Order: sequence, then structure tokens, then C-alpha cells
Amino acid sequence: MKIGITGAGGFVGSRFMEYNKEKYSLVPIPLRNFNPQELALSGLHAIVHLAGKAHEMKGIDERIYYDVNFELTKKLANKAKEQGVPAFIYISSVKVYGDKEDLCVDEDSVCEPTDAYGKSKLAAENYLRSVQDERFKVAVIRPPLVYGPGVKGNMIRLLKLAEKNISLPFGGVPNKRSMVYLDNLVELINKVVETRASGVFVAGDDRPVSTGELITLIRGYMGKRDGMLTMPSFGRKFLRILGPGLFKRLFSSFIIDHRKTDQTLGFTPPFSIEYGLGQMVNWYLSQKKGRNLEVALK
Repeated sequence: MKIGITGAGGFVGSRFMEYNKEKYSLVPIPLRNFNPQELALSGLHAIVHLAGKAHEMKGIDERIYYDVNFELTKKLANKAKEQGVPAFIYISSVKVYGDKEDLCVDEDSVCEPTDAYGKSKLAAENYLRSVQDERFKVAVIRPPLVYGPGVKGNMIRLLKLAEKNISLPFGGVPNKRSMVYLDNLVELINKVVETRASGVFVAGDDRPVSTGELITLIRGYMGKRDGMLTMPSFGRKFLRILGPGLFKRLFSSFIIDHRKTDQTLGFTPPFSIEYGLGQMVNWYLSQKKGRNLEVALK
């Protein structure tokens, strides 16, 4: 199969390219300085649209999210349909569900995004659904936090925190958070491509984990003790007031129920969360070792 890929140099895209280099004929689609008239897409069996403006914690101009995540997707889809590409796979985000505490969502849950990033992703989803037909099938995949070798953002910060020889206040925290290992997401995308599936699908590992279990597993792969303390209830209440966003990420639950996706596609995530975290920690430690060696040689 000849598959077009946007965002081929990104975190997910670069792994998709490496993972599938012997499986598909892969064609990177550059979208920087995008000119729809110059795109030649005919002959592709599908497009996997991974490019987009990632969510940023610091405030940015909201128009950037719409320009990249909505307008760019709209132009690309229109050109793909015009040139006869039969399948368009859009990698969206669970941010379309909103940011409420203790959510458990699936493919059919109501979407109520609360920020510009989530709204731009949902706008792109809605447009794609409006232009799909029998000759142009659209599949939307909504992943939660994606982790693995090469990860950035909040997960890197968590790895650095776990590496410190300090006790952390996540013992006994009963929350559950869904994540997806990078290769599990790639395998899910492959399944959608190969089955020519359309509709909405959600991604996730074999099970969600609590913040305490996540750090315990990471520290175990680092050869460290878990060092978990239990934060008293008044401490959690204070943190909720002081930093509500941080509190949500560390103490609330966000569960993705992907049973319908798995059943529809005949899919089972092939890699356990333990395996995925081990691969990520090994990469992190090797990168750090390489940086330390580089500094020592200077």
C-alpha cells in the first residue's frame, strides 16, 4: 500500500515511518509553506494526517490552533478528495472531550472541548465527517497522552521528577489515567489503514494506571525505590485551590474505554504498559548518558 504521511518528522510520525518502512510504501507530505495546488496525491491508498499544532500549556494565540489544526486539515482533505485518495485517517485528541475531572469516555461520549486546541481538533473532525462519502472514507483516532522513546513535554518532566531521590506524595492516590504507548498507537493506525475502516476510534494501552503506580514503575526501571508518601486530605484540598490544572493531571482520573474500537477493528494493543514504560525509560537513560559523556569529553 502507498501511504501518504503528514508530520513525518514529528514524535508519532517519525516512529510511524521507522516502524512501517518495510510494510508500506511511505510518502511524506510536507505541509510547511503549504500550497494545495502543488500537492500531487493521486495514487495514494490513504493519507495518515499526523501534522498539527500540539497543545501548549503556556498561552499562545488561539488562531494558531485553528489555522493549523482546522484550516490546514480542511485544505488537505479537499485536495485529497479531489485527487481521488480513498481514505483519510485523522489523528485527533481526547482533548475534544473537555477537561472535567474524573472522566470516563468512549467513542460515543459527548464532546465538550474547553480550550482552543480541543475546539480546533473537533472542528477538523466535524469538517471531515461533512465531506466523507463512499469514495472518500474518513477515520478519526483520538489518542490520550502518547509516550515512548523520544517523548517530550509533561512526560519528560515526570521522568526528571521520578529520577530525583526524593519522596513524592502520590501513595494511595486512587486515580486512573489512560495513556497509549507509541507503538500501540502506530499498530492501531495500521489496523485502520489495512481494514479501510471509517468512523471514530479511541486509543489506549491494556489498562490505565494511577499516578503513584506510574511513578513506581518508572522508578523501578530506573533501579530506584518507589519513595511514595501519602498526602493528607487537607494537602490535596490546598493543591486543588493553588493549582487546579496540576491537581487534575496528578490526582484526577481520565479513562479511555476502547473496547468498542478493539471489537470493531478486531484489535488488541500488542504491547503492555509495563513494556512501553520500560522502553521509554531505557531511551531516557541512554539519552542522559550520552549527554553526560558529551559534556565530559568537552
